[in-house]
Amino acid sequence: MKFLYYIGFILLILAFFAGAADVVPRNFARGGGSGFVSAFDLIYAIWPGKLVVAQIHIERLSPVLWNPILTGLLAFPAWLLLGLPGGLLAWFNRPNKELTPEIAESIRRQEESFLLYDKLAAEAKEAGFGEDEKYQGPNLETHDSIDFNNINSDPELLNEPFDPEHLADNSRNGEER
Repeated sequence: MKFLYYIGFILLILAFFAGAADVVPRNFARGGGSGFVSAFDLIYAIWPGKLVVAQIHIERLSPVLWNPILTGLLAFPAWLLLGLPGGLLAWFNRPNKELTPEIAESIRRQEESFLLYDKLAAEAKEAGFGEDEKYQGPNLETHDSIDFNNINSDPELLNEPFDPEHLADNSRNGEER
């Protein structure tokens, strides 16, 4: 199983390089290039002689194998042809894919914390709180607020002397006044 994992990982690395090589021909194209470069074009750009020799050998075995099957397969981008099987091999054959009880408990707690808001919202609906606008904001009716219009009528504020010149004096810089 580890062998297949490493093969998948190597295929993923090759897919990364194929994706990087896919960008080069598009940048050098006169029209700017668009879309993707097929695996056939990429292999032909890297090893033109070997691709022709491979075509001759495969057509000698069976002409049907080369023309509709392999040419259709090589029409896809190389990063996809390498990355898809590489990703599947690496994912399904990864070592230590069984969960330990500690990891399973950690995942369960994390899932609980993600679902906490939904649970609290359901409990709030059951308690009678709806989605009306009056339930959306804080209830300020029960809180005391400062009445700035009648500030001189507050007995606690009347005991404090108000000296605007004292506030403007910055020479003390926070010292006791």
